[in-house]
Amino acid sequence: MEAYPSGYVQHNLPLVLLSGLGQRGDQNQPSSKRQESGARISTESPECQSERAKHLLEEFVALDGSQSAWNPTALPGPPNNIRWKIKTIGRSYTLPARKAAPSAQTAGADGKPASRSSELHSPLSPLSPGSPLFPDGLFTPAWFSKHQDLVPSLFLSFFDLDGEDASRDEQLKADINSTRTALTRSGYKTRFAAVLLGQKSILQAPEQEERLAAIKRATGLQVFFMPPISAKAEMATFVQGIMATLQPSCIEYYRELTKHARRKKARGAPPPQSSQHGGAAPSASAWSVRYELKQGVFEEFTQSMVAAERHYATAIEELFSSEGGVFETTASWSPRWDEARLLCDALALRVVRCQLWLGQTTGAAQSWINYKFRMKDLIDRRGKGSLTYGWSAWEGRWAEIMAQIVQLADVPSLKAAKDADEGTAVQVYAFPEKPLAPSDRLPPFNLLHHSGYWLRLLAGSVRTRWERALAMPEDDRVSPGQSPASKVANRAVTYDTYLVPEPHEESPLSGEGIYDHAVELEKATVRAVEAFESRRQVRMSEQLRLALAEDLVRVGRHSDALTILVQLWELTTWREDEWLAPFGKLVRLLSDCVHREKSIKHAHLVPALHWELFALQNYEMVPESHDLASCLDDWAVEDSIVLELNDKERLSPVAASFVFEDLQSHVGELLRCQLTLARNTPATTSIPLSRVELKIGTARSITIEHETSDGSQETPTVLAKVSQLKESTDGVLGGSADLVLHPAQRKIYDISFMLREAETLRLTELTLVVETEKFELSHRLEDDSIHLASRWHVLKNKQLDSIPVPHMDTKSINVRPKPPKIQVLMHGIRKQYYTDEKIRLPIELINEEAEVANGTISAIGLGPAGEAVEMFWGSDEKGDSIRQISSLASSASDQVVLLINAPPEAMSCTLTLDLQYTLQSGPESVLSKTLTVEVDFINPFEAIFTFAPRLYREPWPSCFDSSTLGTAESPDGIPQLWNLGTQITSLIEDSLTINRLELKVHDVLGDSSCHITDPSITKQTYLPPQDRITPSFELTTQKFSLDDRRATALDLSLIITWSHATNPTPATTTIAVPRLSIPTSEPRVLCSVSDHEPTLGAVTVQYHLENPSTHFLTFALTMEASEDFAFSGPKYRTLSLAPLSRHQADYRLFLHREIEQGEDGKGGFWIRPVLQVLDSYYQKNLRIQPGGERVRLDEKREVMVWVGESEVPK
Repeated sequence: MEAYPSGYVQHNLPLVLLSGLGQRGDQNQPSSKRQESGARISTESPECQSERAKHLLEEFVALDGSQSAWNPTALPGPPNNIRWKIKTIGRSYTLPARKAAPSAQTAGADGKPASRSSELHSPLSPLSPGSPLFPDGLFTPAWFSKHQDLVPSLFLSFFDLDGEDASRDEQLKADINSTRTALTRSGYKTRFAAVLLGQKSILQAPEQEERLAAIKRATGLQVFFMPPISAKAEMATFVQGIMATLQPSCIEYYRELTKHARRKKARGAPPPQSSQHGGAAPSASAWSVRYELKQGVFEEFTQSMVAAERHYATAIEELFSSEGGVFETTASWSPRWDEARLLCDALALRVVRCQLWLGQTTGAAQSWINYKFRMKDLIDRRGKGSLTYGWSAWEGRWAEIMAQIVQLADVPSLKAAKDADEGTAVQVYAFPEKPLAPSDRLPPFNLLHHSGYWLRLLAGSVRTRWERALAMPEDDRVSPGQSPASKVANRAVTYDTYLVPEPHEESPLSGEGIYDHAVELEKATVRAVEAFESRRQVRMSEQLRLALAEDLVRVGRHSDALTILVQLWELTTWREDEWLAPFGKLVRLLSDCVHREKSIKHAHLVPALHWELFALQNYEMVPESHDLASCLDDWAVEDSIVLELNDKERLSPVAASFVFEDLQSHVGELLRCQLTLARNTPATTSIPLSRVELKIGTARSITIEHETSDGSQETPTVLAKVSQLKESTDGVLGGSADLVLHPAQRKIYDISFMLREAETLRLTELTLVVETEKFELSHRLEDDSIHLASRWHVLKNKQLDSIPVPHMDTKSINVRPKPPKIQVLMHGIRKQYYTDEKIRLPIELINEEAEVANGTISAIGLGPAGEAVEMFWGSDEKGDSIRQISSLASSASDQVVLLINAPPEAMSCTLTLDLQYTLQSGPESVLSKTLTVEVDFINPFEAIFTFAPRLYREPWPSCFDSSTLGTAESPDGIPQLWNLGTQITSLIEDSLTINRLELKVHDVLGDSSCHITDPSITKQTYLPPQDRITPSFELTTQKFSLDDRRATALDLSLIITWSHATNPTPATTTIAVPRLSIPTSEPRVLCSVSDHEPTLGAVTVQYHLENPSTHFLTFALTMEASEDFAFSGPKYRTLSLAPLSRHQADYRLFLHREIEQGEDGKGGFWIRPVLQVLDSYYQKNLRIQPGGERVRLDEKREVMVWVGESEVPK
């Protein structure tokens, strides 16, 4: 836009003049040619110099929209406020004259004064003789400056109001009235308001309210009062409030101007006036253009962009109209034609700006394109054609204008990546405002693109302008003083010099023109590159930079081109994306520039460029005669250049593939692999590699040095054997082979080596090194750049053959430890063992190695929760968990015994034997073998316990005997006899032998003693599988003191010593008896049978009622009749028991049926006598418990008595 007058292209904002707040240093008042005839505004009051006035000025300046984006969202403050152009002035200001001064009268032919028109016009009107447009001009930029910079829509005066002294109020009134009078006298309808800065608020000085009212009455003006405000936010709110109040009035000011222009247009073109100057007057279409333009500008002042766009578009139509349009009626070679073009460009620019303001991005792009085509058609018809450098300059200027408008409009959808939210996609063009049907889809360039595309058009236009300027004939490129008049006249007709220099200045033969095409092309390209890169369009920016470098090379600016090309070569994406055609052009161009400059600081680029040029020779981008080894021979390089390249940053002319022969191997075995190096391009020059470095695994490296051989250069594929690898002091394996790669040749290197450590090897890196006297170039290929070879090459009958490799990942191999050959045998191991037994597990070690072995064997057993099982080597538990194996000869064996203490709990155990040994020939290589078995330990027994009372037949201690005091050694509590019955069931499949049963007391709680009558049973018992035995134990408990009424608890365990046929070693299993709780103060009834009965067919049943409590108890006894027997004794009786006493009640039962005799002459059966014992106080029946051997409880928990001579059945 810099080529156009600023008034034509700037965004019009309502002008606000601030008087009394001082002047800003960055504002200069434009001079008016007729200021002497304009109205002058001057006041006597001093300016406001306080800090508050400075802050107030800052808040007003904050509302200035001159530097804001050209869109409605950039407006600060409330949403409905418009933007302003804020300008500060002093206490005096001169407005431009509204009407031109009348011209001086001159005498006519008859001596009388010539008549003149009494109507005066604007100094900028074509009707005013002093106007720059007189007599037939169209428009002038001074009109824009008049309304944007000189004539305000609002005049704000600021005055200090003394809070205590009212003597200056009259001066305030006079200044306000004089300003208002001057504005009225000027003829402009500028709005005026005054702001009084009070030193005190109304609350602090109430008399100020009356003074303000008097000022308002005297001036008849709206006056704003600003109390003392210190907060910045409050001051901003106050300023925004003033402007919001005055905004409707300012908008009305421009609307009145719009109405005035509309009325003048409706009246039609003014009649031509006779003048002593003569000349043609503007046409009707020219007047229409003027009025439409004025209306559009005034609408833009009010930011009514819809109406403004309509008026601008109408004005353009008037200019292009084929029926009397300005372009059709104006000579194309006249200055007025150029003025019309200038105005038309400004109108088109304003149309695009209005559309972008309204969000019509697609319409703006279409308007730009349509105007370009329309102007091209006009130039071809009425101008000097579109094949001149002038038209190319206009195209570039029009593209640059669009780029600037897009940037100033700050379209939200076209923000750069740095302005957009992180992670969001960046748009390169704005989508249409509304969805379009598939049939109505627009061409891509009809959508608004970001500024980079328009700047790219600018660069293309500058390039075309340059080419066309250079294509001009030499006669037209010399100054007019050196050419014939006919040639000079021909130039005026041939070349369009609209906003461009003359031909001899555009491209003089001397080469020093006014316009530097190369510089302008570079500026345009750099701006376009920045726009594309800010939106992550790297490829477009690379294309532009390459084109710029080509242009710079064409004019001989190799140094500048070199700077661009080096940066592009370093960071280009063409290499990675394999866009080799543009990349080849880049490398070739850079190589030419380096050789032309031949600067030592760029010498390091020569080998690297040659290296990549070898990779591009398929694309005919470099002569075949380039030799890498001698590329720096004609360079004066003092120190050797070291270049470290990698496949991520540079192309390689050598392709590499790799294969291991096997998928896995073992330590000590020979590993074979093949490395294939092939030329990527069919060049005619060899590549002399000095060495090849392979990195295999984490710390294993192989280096192959070059060694010249007599191999044929014409053989397309060569299988080369690498010499035997030797390990250096730093651990690198080194060998040699012929590393020269001849044109179109592929070399396969067969490599063999051996490892002594187990690991997984993978070729992770390959480095190709070319070393000469002047440089050393190394190119590192990463894992993903090394190909997987799928075939193994061999020589068969002197012919190269290949076989497929039977695994996928051919770049890796799993080197496993050397397989151990010592056999570990477990003899006689069972699937399950039993808890608590001692296990002896014989283990045999057989050495099948070819030499003597030394090592250790360890055993570990772990349960499911990680608990360990005790294990020892040897015949007793004094052995160690690790056993040494010393000098085990080849083919010899060693017998060892593993002693296992089975856990006390059932579990599944993992038994692991770990053998670690070394051979006499390689003590540093440890061989290992692990043997793991699952062993289950199960419980051999299941025990069920019953606990029942028994009758203690000895007398109870008397509570009346105080001769002894109860102690733990001599308790005096009531003794009670109990029977602990056990049922032991075998759970194993083998027959058991129970050697000993022992009941052990661990703890007695409750100050009691416990005595087991016979705590152990030593009789051996044979227990078949799934069979059971029922041993029982009698326990006597007694409190230490008769006064102790607490319950007693017993903690017992049953210890079983047993063995079985498979393992005769005795084992001891401890089974915990559930805790037994014994109440000692509750009454009980025990039933027993007399052992002496003289009468056959009768039995005496004894009921023992015990009262261990300290209370008197009364019981009611009732014997029920039965069909099985008759009884002798009281059917019902009442019995009272003293504390700590017991009583025996006997009933003699007579059987109703005879006892059947068995084979042994003995017999018997069970009867059920029912005696009810009721506690008279609590009305509770006492349960009768068996108290002897011939009494038991049935399923219903009722007492049964055995009658007969035989033994009681189990």
